[in-house]
Amino acid sequence: MADPYRGRGRGLALLQALKKNKNMDSESSSSDSPSPEDTPSSSAVPSVAPSVVSMASTATTVGGRGRMAALLLAKAHAKPGVVPISPASDVSPSLKGAGRGLKLLQSLHASKAAGDVGKPDMQQVTTQIAECTISESTPKPTQASTKVKKYFREVKDTPPVVRMGESGKKLDVTANFIFLNFEENNVYEYEVRYDPDQDYKHLRFKLLGEHSKYFKEKTFDGTTLYVPRKLPDEALNLVSTNPFDNSKVRINIVFRRTRRLSEMIHIYNVIFKCIMKDLNLVRFGRDHFNEHAAVQIPQHKLEVWPGYVTAVDEYEGGLMLTLDSTHRVLRTQSVLSFIKETVAAEGANWKRAIAERLVGCSVMTTYNKKLFRVDSVDDSMTPKSTFEKLENGKPVKISFIDYYKKNYGIEIRDWDQPLLISRDTKHMPGSEKPTDFMICLIPELCQLTGLTDDQRSNFRLMKDVATYTRITPNQRYSSFKKYIQSVLSNETAKSRLAGWGLSIAPETVNLTARTIMPETLYFGNNCKVPGKPNAEWNAEVSRNAVMQAVDIVKWVLLHTDKDRQVAKDFQETLRRCCNPMGISVSQPDVVRLPNDRTDTYVMTLKKLITSGIQLVVAICPTARDDRYGAIKKICCADNPVPSQVINARTLMNQNKVRAITQKILLQINCKLGGTLWNINIPYKTAMVIGIDAHHDASRKKKSVCGFVASYNQSMTHWYSRAVFQERGQEIADSLKACLVDALKHYIKTNGKLPDRIIIYRDGVGDGQLKLLRDYEIPQLKISFKVLGNQYQPSLTYIVVQKRINTRIFMKSSGGLENPPPGTVVDHTITRRDWYDFLIVSQKVNQGTVTPTHYVVVHDDSDMTPDQCQRFTYKLCHLYYNWPGTVRVPAPCQYAHKLAYLVGQNLHQQPSEALADKLFFL
Repeated sequence: MADPYRGRGRGLALLQALKKNKNMDSESSSSDSPSPEDTPSSSAVPSVAPSVVSMASTATTVGGRGRMAALLLAKAHAKPGVVPISPASDVSPSLKGAGRGLKLLQSLHASKAAGDVGKPDMQQVTTQIAECTISESTPKPTQASTKVKKYFREVKDTPPVVRMGESGKKLDVTANFIFLNFEENNVYEYEVRYDPDQDYKHLRFKLLGEHSKYFKEKTFDGTTLYVPRKLPDEALNLVSTNPFDNSKVRINIVFRRTRRLSEMIHIYNVIFKCIMKDLNLVRFGRDHFNEHAAVQIPQHKLEVWPGYVTAVDEYEGGLMLTLDSTHRVLRTQSVLSFIKETVAAEGANWKRAIAERLVGCSVMTTYNKKLFRVDSVDDSMTPKSTFEKLENGKPVKISFIDYYKKNYGIEIRDWDQPLLISRDTKHMPGSEKPTDFMICLIPELCQLTGLTDDQRSNFRLMKDVATYTRITPNQRYSSFKKYIQSVLSNETAKSRLAGWGLSIAPETVNLTARTIMPETLYFGNNCKVPGKPNAEWNAEVSRNAVMQAVDIVKWVLLHTDKDRQVAKDFQETLRRCCNPMGISVSQPDVVRLPNDRTDTYVMTLKKLITSGIQLVVAICPTARDDRYGAIKKICCADNPVPSQVINARTLMNQNKVRAITQKILLQINCKLGGTLWNINIPYKTAMVIGIDAHHDASRKKKSVCGFVASYNQSMTHWYSRAVFQERGQEIADSLKACLVDALKHYIKTNGKLPDRIIIYRDGVGDGQLKLLRDYEIPQLKISFKVLGNQYQPSLTYIVVQKRINTRIFMKSSGGLENPPPGTVVDHTITRRDWYDFLIVSQKVNQGTVTPTHYVVVHDDSDMTPDQCQRFTYKLCHLYYNWPGTVRVPAPCQYAHKLAYLVGQNLHQQPSEALADKLFFL
């Protein structure tokens, strides 16, 4: 019979126990000892006193810490004077789930009924409870290292999520992860109270900082204090002085609890931020840089600062530090020098030119290495201007010239320069609402950061910068070793780690990865191309016919008078290239435009586009976003027709015109509904969906969600939808409508619904994974009922993460190299509580490759980890804008292209007439 009180509050359980045990006490005192056949058999409780056995047997469906106490007491009565240690394996899994109070009360009554035999010490029993665990047996990881097993035996009661594949060629690799070891696993949590209460967070830090002798190692957020050792009594009641009004503030520090350091991940990150300061690194955002190791590029007035990105987290292999090298490009030119150059070049329009080039940029103050965003330039203020500053609690007026000389020892040379304005918001003491601040910056003391658009378009400059920023695997690994040595040799950093009982491993973690076999490609005319180790087929694409060709019969070619020869050469090259590819191209209707104005293109297109037009090709003399957006808006929304916009400069290079024309022809074939190549897809009736979002700041923080779904077996044809998302709107609401439309298109094309749906979702951070699992996925499942109550396909939901700091290096005789495409890592450095894996899917010729992280948030299909990884890698072969594998699966890349086009250029819904074609390539 089920316990009617199971699952309710402890008080109700205690009340029921009191009533039950009242009768048990009277029965046990008058009854004789039971015979052996009346006593329940249990390996965990041998030869127990009658009342104890009776009590234990009445609650075999429940357990908890109270049940553990009952078992320990029972063993104590079995052997007088002894309280044995009960290992976790001795406790039956069926005893899980009861309240602590109920089982403790039952144990006490059992002890009373048993008499004075043994009289076990309850404090000793409590100690034994703390040392024991109750857990169901789970399979151990097959390839976990001894260190990993020890970590989870000592620190974690539940094992990590381990989903590992087995197929592929084994590969020895290392990654940018470093094991963290800890000697002491305790951290003490205190609550800090102020009397009178202090609302200003920075003042709280300052008041507590007056007593730093008690807190040599600590983390403090303004309310909660964590220290590695218990504070003495004299540190619990302190008195500080408020620097604003010299009033006394009492600080009362109250102990809350003792926690495991391994559970406090944020403390580790705070510790390593402090270590960065110990190493004299400058912090920009979340990264830290070494200004003393800056590399000068004098020919471009630039310098590159090397730096590090660190993050501590708990992975499948334990607690580890992720360490990656990064770079920051700064301009050696001061803002004042830039202003003077602009004034000399622009003349009377210098104010407008400076506002356009400076507002929104980031500058660094050279005297304290802080970054500020320039919001405006105020030429009514100069360094001679004054501002109010508090001195001894009183406001005093001081000029910027005197302020910098007094506080920084800097003499400002140009007294007539305009000031830069940066706006910020802070909370001030005694104020509930945030206060807006206007920060005035001296251009002479500011240094420009980042690159302008003109600099980014300078090929020579970007190549010189890439020499220092795109570092090889060996160079990157050397920077890791240098960081580890710096920490181990820096006494302050070493003492800081030792204060928390921490140490870092001297080497990065070594792993065994797997490489998936190359994928075979299929072209037209039954041509079969074996996969290559570098996963590229640029030559094969131009030599073989496409899988499905769409003949170009009626199309329009637009160009200006000055691009007449370029257009003529393009037509001739197109005719030469089309036959080997199996595509038939007719003569176009050529339209010459008198000028390259945007409205000229728009008016001409509106007149030319009719129902019979199959394709529009526009050759533009230069690349202009406004003109491109206008053409795409006409062709994708107002008068839907596949379109191709070509920059005339790309066709002027006679050495590359053939290769460029071939790629344009392939792209046009895709936009018209053709197929370039395909691969072997194992599923017959499956739909693959790609989702990505684009955030458009110009539309008041509206975002565009791109949604693409396959509707044929080879997954080469895609149905697309784009939806606008209001700020704060749940994206699942729009995805349900997109999914229903895609399923309707699938059944219209194939005559049946897919029995398997696999979704790849890009643009989701770690903080949104639980939201997806708990909210969005159930909502998507509900939408299946729109197509029939009996329709329940299997659903696999995979989150794709590109912006990660994980790096994987292949070991070779020459040091370290980038791993080959198809390399999979699915253990040790993967997430502890999620089913996930990493794949290196593309070939990188420069720099260090970054793998893609896949998190399987939901999977109710029968796919094994091997099948999921292999299928994901297959999809990286089907992006038709590149003859090779890409970093993310093709549906994700298509969704990205769609969202970017709609959010950046169209700013409205594309036409439904183009939904079944790749018009956004």
